Amino acid sequence: MGRLIAVTGASGFLGRGVVMRARAMGLPVRAVMRGAPPPAWAVDRGIEVVRADLRHDLPPLDGVAAVIHAAARMDGDDAAQARDTVAPGARLLDHAARSGARLVLVSSIAVLGTQGLSPYDTVDEATPIEPFPRARDAYARARIALERDARDIAARHGIRLRIVRPGAIFGPGRLWNAHLGASLGPLVIGPRHGGELPLCWLRHAAQILTLAAARPQRAPVEVIHALDDDRPDRARYVAALGRRGIALPWRALDLAAGPLAPLGPRLPGLLRRETLRARWMPLRYSNARARALGFRAEAGFEAAMAATREIA
Repeated sequence: MGRLIAVTGASGFLGRGVVMRARAMGLPVRAVMRGAPPPAWAVDRGIEVVRADLRHDLPPLDGVAAVIHAAARMDGDDAAQARDTVAPGARLLDHAARSGARLVLVSSIAVLGTQGLSPYDTVDEATPIEPFPRARDAYARARIALERDARDIAARHGIRLRIVRPGAIFGPGRLWNAHLGASLGPLVIGPRHGGELPLCWLRHAAQILTLAAARPQRAPVEVIHALDDDRPDRARYVAALGRRGIALPWRALDLAAGPLAPLGPRLPGLLRRETLRARWMPLRYSNARARALGFRAEAGFEAAMAATREIA
């Protein structure tokens, strides 16, 4: 098995972490990016920088054993997501498959639905994808579409595919996530429950993705949820932020959204029952497949937060 790994979106928040983790594991990297690379990369002969805008360009993938496709837009409406995430992602993955490289798609647990789940159920890779994507946001719809395209491309070319779904990734400069609630100055208004937040520290997400690219794969398609071992509840996370939480009863929020369901996509995000449940329903999560891949946590939640704040 070859060792060269291509990473798209390599100048982004997650992409930079993946590049550095791959290099720490001794793997050469072809870093595909639109922006400028960190200055330190210039002295690392194991990093080859390729400047490319995936909306228009296809990077060279000769000699590449695996492609980690991390480039994606985090915001924007359906048109922006189609233009900047779905279309270029499918084009890049098809290009990678034609080159013979294995595919590692960075998706998100945002693709999952809560239909059939009850509070405090355990979410894992067998949990179905959202059956009503129109009720969710454009980001979730784009990830659902890209997973579908990736499966089709891998099957068509006979290439192995790993879909890695990180939870809410936190790291330097990115501590907030939609599972917490609404931010109002020093206050955080959100649901009251003891469910877990589906978190993944940046260093852990980078480790899991690098392992997904480097480790052998038996099944044609594997789905792996990238989540920390230590997953706090909302109150513990808000306390770690040093902020004050105002808790609202989960069941009251869920019941209030019920009568509004017929209005569907015309409602703001958190008034749509599917979106509210995906973000705030009290659930538990499994990272058993990530651990079977070889993931080993480098820190618990509080230690990871402390390390993040030191860097920031």
